[in-house]
Amino acid sequence: MREVVASELERIGDERLELVTVTDVVVDGSLEHAVVYYSAMQAESEGRLDEVPEALDDLRWRIQQVVNREVRLRKTPQIEFRPDDVLASALRVEDILRRLDDDQS
Repeated sequence: MREVVASELERIGDERLELVTVTDVVVDGSLEHAVVYYSAMQAESEGRLDEVPEALDDLRWRIQQVVNREVRLRKTPQIEFRPDDVLASALRVEDILRRLDDDQS
């Protein structure tokens, strides 16, 4: 499912979604809901992070239709997009550690 969503986002070619990466998809046990986690580091660095959720919301139904067609499951889960904060948090921790190391030098 992650590959289907990622491929469709790439195929759509919406400039608001440039370099948005689908990092994970978590499907609940009942197959009713799926959370698609994404990372948008480029948009964040350019100050356009607010455009990404808006674009994903605008395109959710189109992406849902592709998932319904491509994913072979007993039921097709309804997708929801959420930002994946793990990478941003890791980069923030790395930056803090680097500054601490620089201060000690």
